Amino acid sequence: MSELSVKKAFILAAGFGTRLKPYTDDIPKALVPYKGKPMIENVIDKLLSYGFEKIAVNTHHFSEKMKVYFAGRSGKPEITLIHEAEILGTGGALKNAETYFSDTEDVLIYNTDVDCEIDLNEFYRFHIRAKGIATLCVQTRKTSRYLLCNGMGKLVGRTENGIDSVYSSDSTAYVRKAFCGIHIVNRRIFSFLHEKSGNFDIIPEYMRMIRANGDLFTYDITGIKWKDLGIPQNL
Repeated sequence: MSELSVKKAFILAAGFGTRLKPYTDDIPKALVPYKGKPMIENVIDKLLSYGFEKIAVNTHHFSEKMKVYFAGRSGKPEITLIHEAEILGTGGALKNAETYFSDTEDVLIYNTDVDCEIDLNEFYRFHIRAKGIATLCVQTRKTSRYLLCNGMGKLVGRTENGIDSVYSSDSTAYVRKAFCGIHIVNRRIFSFLHEKSGNFDIIPEYMRMIRANGDLFTYDITGIKWKDLGIPQNL
């Protein structure tokens, strides 16, 4: 099924799962049951079906329980846990995992609390054709944190404190889209992050890359099944 040349993925699973309380009072969000198995297995199964051979998973909240779970897990793909002594945010997590991805040109990043029927082959082909630093999955959906993209799908800004901020000098028209927690980054991104450390989000860094004339793109999955598993009513 796979046409992907990228074989490594990064599942983000370190968060506190605050929105899922009380489910996350005693276990990490990634191990909260969904469809009869731990939530993270939903993502692993999808990645395995597309031929991913190695997956990194970041851990923090109840990291020991994640360690025990994966120590007892057998079968493919190969799973590597990357522990964060302090929560690092999406950007910090990626920077922290840079060494693991040193042999990979492109990395698929996937939130553990997302269930989506996206065709990863199509997504990857779009990313390769665009030749951007990153490609973000988006859809038409209400959110308080919109991403702004032009008619060609190029990422040009975001909504900050209710105000649309455009960082690309070549864009006068844009549409608002909601980020879906799935993105592909090219390893060129690490040259932008080399001075960063600690806890930081990736979206502000994407905006900084746009200001530096970096090309980032969006991939619209409106109409494709997508579910946020970070809220109890969606489990």
